[in-house]
Amino acid sequence: MALDRISEEIAHFAGLFHLEIEASKLRLDYESFRVKADETKLDPLKQDPFAGKHDLKENKLKTASKAKDQPEETPPPAAPKMAVLAPLDSEPASQSAAPVEADAPVISILSLAGITITGTMVEIMPNSIVMAIAQTAFLADNDVLMFEGIADFTDPALFLTLLQDLGELAQTLTLIDPWIWGPGDGDVLIAAKKMAETMAQAEAPEVEGLTTVILRGEDAEGIIINGARVDEAPTIEDLMPTFLKPEEETEETPIASDGVTDHDPGPFAVDPGHAVVTGGNRVINETVLKSVWVDAPVIAVAQDVLRLDVISQVNLRIEASDLADQTAPAPSTSLNIAHLEQTSSVAVDKNAGKMGENQEDGLPSFWNVTRLEGDLMLMNWVQQHIFTTDYDQVEVKFSGAATYIGTGENLVFNETLILNLGFHYDLIMIGGGMVTLNQITQVNVLLDQDKVDGAVPAGASLHAGDNLQLNTAAITTTGKDSLSDKPDHFSQAMNDLANGAKTISADVAQDAMFAGNAALNVLYISGDLIQTSVIEQFNYLGDSDQIHFIQDMFSSAAGSEVTVTSGSNAQINAASIVSEGLDSTVMAGGEAYSDALIYQAELIDDCAPPAGVQMDKLANEAVAFLVDDMIAPAPVDECGPGIQIDDSPGTVDVMQTMLA
Repeated sequence: MALDRISEEIAHFAGLFHLEIEASKLRLDYESFRVKADETKLDPLKQDPFAGKHDLKENKLKTASKAKDQPEETPPPAAPKMAVLAPLDSEPASQSAAPVEADAPVISILSLAGITITGTMVEIMPNSIVMAIAQTAFLADNDVLMFEGIADFTDPALFLTLLQDLGELAQTLTLIDPWIWGPGDGDVLIAAKKMAETMAQAEAPEVEGLTTVILRGEDAEGIIINGARVDEAPTIEDLMPTFLKPEEETEETPIASDGVTDHDPGPFAVDPGHAVVTGGNRVINETVLKSVWVDAPVIAVAQDVLRLDVISQVNLRIEASDLADQTAPAPSTSLNIAHLEQTSSVAVDKNAGKMGENQEDGLPSFWNVTRLEGDLMLMNWVQQHIFTTDYDQVEVKFSGAATYIGTGENLVFNETLILNLGFHYDLIMIGGGMVTLNQITQVNVLLDQDKVDGAVPAGASLHAGDNLQLNTAAITTTGKDSLSDKPDHFSQAMNDLANGAKTISADVAQDAMFAGNAALNVLYISGDLIQTSVIEQFNYLGDSDQIHFIQDMFSSAAGSEVTVTSGSNAQINAASIVSEGLDSTVMAGGEAYSDALIYQAELIDDCAPPAGVQMDKLANEAVAFLVDDMIAPAPVDECGPGIQIDDSPGTVDVMQTMLA
């Protein structure tokens, strides 16, 4: 089957990435290959993606590429001179990094992974990563099941309009817009400072019935659930509605035979009794961004250093049930769970205390500097949208010994898993600024207004409510940064590098903070070091069901268990940003600023006891998003489905409390 354009590009990229990994391993079973020496640009559609001819056999590396100005046949020297960085726990090979003589051949391999081996150094060149992902899932599962057509149902289009208006309202309740920046937008430091100002000035919206909490700085650290600090967060499995939890395996209890339902007719067997399921939907956005990227124990920055962590979570739920026997719906759950944590890399490294046992306290004997011109960026943007409606209109009529009517139980999800890999150095020197920004924005909107009427069999179990709204976000960092003054010799070295120097002076490379390193690997970035991860998750679910029972002329339901599940939906946004690095001493030439913010809000109209919350009034700016004349007002003291939708005899909405 032919792939679409995006799938082909993804498959093409995966193939190239696999080639890069294999090339960097320098495996011995590579087939021989050849390319033109004057065509080094990587173009997989036109030429071979390698820059020389190599023969890897019996652990001997031979180069067959020759410069144009050299004779065609040049005998290799008996012992080419090479200086290779020694392992950190080995003795230094020499006392200084002496330059290679002019007549000494230079052995060079350039792999696609960005590793260069020359006669003088091992150079690891990191690559910038910029990724933008947008995922959208849309489902309209508005089922109509009619037997006699006598039920008077409300037009689902009215529920759809209300859900859209609630979605717009929920977006206005978010505190801070997602951060968007590109190289064409100007200085990244200016954009990051504007974001910091927005965080410092942010205030909760003034909306009647809106419950909010804002935590900043150190108060935002740890695990926060609906504004309260806890030691441990519950698992999603424990929070799921009862209907969606997997059944525990128990010993089967023998059931008396009725002569009809005690056989197994095949994969579509129906359990004894009569069941109607119009809810039980699962809508899930999930994103995990993990990075083990560029880092170093010592980082010197010429300009400013900024770190910002933001989590914004909003739950909006409108829920009510009009049940024939006035059965109280099960209470629903809306949770905002935020986790902000920074952990020392030494604390999680079991071998951290043994690092220096087999090393001398001497200073580096040689070092090399990798220059990167311009900015080094790791930027991830992920946006996920789900819009699902399950507005069912069902006439129920039982005519057999066992019945299962299922119009819900949908599963809709977006999922993104990203792993970013980089290199660790001993020293990173940045000619510009360093910006680290992590932001997660989550919005859940649920509209669940159910109506069950008609000739409901006596003893029927009507299961409404029991919905789960969950926003869970985590920003966890391994590796803490501590600020330090920048010594004069570091400042001088950075000025020299900015003016074109290829290496650093001995007083920098052999600073006391590098004691115990036999060799020093240094990265110099002429521009900015930028690391940003931005996740947006929006989840909208409408599950307003209308169920009408028709009198069964055979009375087959009498004496049989009848269950109706119109709620039990799970609406989940789950996002995690994981950064694994090193504890670093950061020396900033300009300002150093860090801030964290957690914003959690919920707006719930749930009149069903025992845990309902009634919203008597709503601010004008919130009401403005509702459709004019769509909902007629009802008495203020009436809680439950007591409003009239124009041109409809049904009473399916509880939004009268917002407009009263």
